[in-house]
Amino acid sequence: MDEAKARLVIVTGMSGAGKSTALRCFEDLGYFCLDNIPPRLIEMLLLLSEQAQAGLQGIAIVCDVRSGTMFDDVSEVVEKLSADDRPLDIIYIDCDDDVLVNRFKEARRVPPLGAESGIEKAIAMERQKLDALKQLATVTIDTSSLSPSQLRNRVLAMYSEDSEGKRFIVTLISFGFKYGVPPDADFVFDTRIIPNPFYVAGLRNLTGNDKPVFEYVMQHDQAVQLAGQIKEMMEHVIPRYPDVHKYNLVVAIGCTGGKHRSVSIVNHLAENLKGDGRRISIQHRDMEKL
Repeated sequence: MDEAKARLVIVTGMSGAGKSTALRCFEDLGYFCLDNIPPRLIEMLLLLSEQAQAGLQGIAIVCDVRSGTMFDDVSEVVEKLSADDRPLDIIYIDCDDDVLVNRFKEARRVPPLGAESGIEKAIAMERQKLDALKQLATVTIDTSSLSPSQLRNRVLAMYSEDSEGKRFIVTLISFGFKYGVPPDADFVFDTRIIPNPFYVAGLRNLTGNDKPVFEYVMQHDQAVQLAGQIKEMMEHVIPRYPDVHKYNLVVAIGCTGGKHRSVSIVNHLAENLKGDGRRISIQHRDMEKL
């Protein structure tokens, strides 16, 4: 790989899903950033940066359906870029349709393709146009249940140390099944076989971050065995993910409400998966919900 070539990150995905938030993360990391770039201009931008010997930390661009018919060439351009020896990532920012509809209504805006068709139809049309590029993504982040700050933390955690090995990160998410499974999870595990601290006097109003709850959960054989089996599977999977250019392994651990058992197991796994310089990110999605 030619070390003189700056890393290229293409941020794409659904309008309203958080692409602008992701792009601002790369600005903070020192990347040269541009928004709404037609695919054919990407090669010109790269050529200019090399001719100028700009010495850039990296280049991050947002490329999406706002380019109109110029976006139709995106698969061909990405295929050509992939054949180059430049480090290339494609981050696809996604979100559930109903969440996108609410976001557009709250912001009193319409999607790029919705001037005449309406929000719901515009979202469906946009998904269709983005499908081919989504299949090429090296990272997919679903923001349906993420706040802007959580999305920012996810991106910064992945790219704050920019090398092939250091950029790989395991994201452990605790959640409550009553609130839905995280849409971007690669693996989902159910901790509801473990006795529930919710029904123990003095533990109901605590969380898995509190020592009494953690100790209660981990004293049960079901918890120890489940955590051990998950760890064994992850030890097998983690070394293989970077080989297929996937840099974010999302493991979701669920219980009923996402407050006690799942939080405890995630915290236990985080401590036990830290070896070999692995980067572990923790997100307790539903822990603060009532």
